[in-house]
Amino acid sequence: MKISTRGHYAVQALVDIASQPDKSPVSLSVIAARQELSQNYLEQLFVKLRKKGLVRSIRGPGGGYLLARLATEISIGDVFEAVDESLVITECATYADSVKHPCSKASDCRTQSLWAKLCNHFNDLLFSISIDDVVNGNIDILRGALQASVNNAV
Repeated sequence: MKISTRGHYAVQALVDIASQPDKSPVSLSVIAARQELSQNYLEQLFVKLRKKGLVRSIRGPGGGYLLARLATEISIGDVFEAVDESLVITECATYADSVKHPCSKASDCRTQSLWAKLCNHFNDLLFSISIDDVVNGNIDILRGALQASVNNAV
């Protein structure tokens, strides 16, 4: 699985907002300049982020965007879902229900449960990491969550 620019840029932008020491609104032009991202692309992403309740906008002079919830309450999984980033490692992982998702090999597939299990662990990890964890560099939390995922997969 490869994370697209949608997911990457959305997380990067929210981390930028959450990193502001004074928690004041941040304009997309400032985020784009600091993070070396396309402002037009950010505008498209922020429409989705706002609709999902992850950011709110402040109009007028000194306006911009703020997180709509605490950074501890916004997971990377929430951000990915908001911008339609795929949380599926492989399409086969979604075929656990062969009635809704027919797969010609479902009855004889020996790897389907592996992909489904990896997908579940990946999603659990994404939803366990908050924007705040990324801002504060809580690498130990990430290592602990990853190690728990690996241990549970074995």
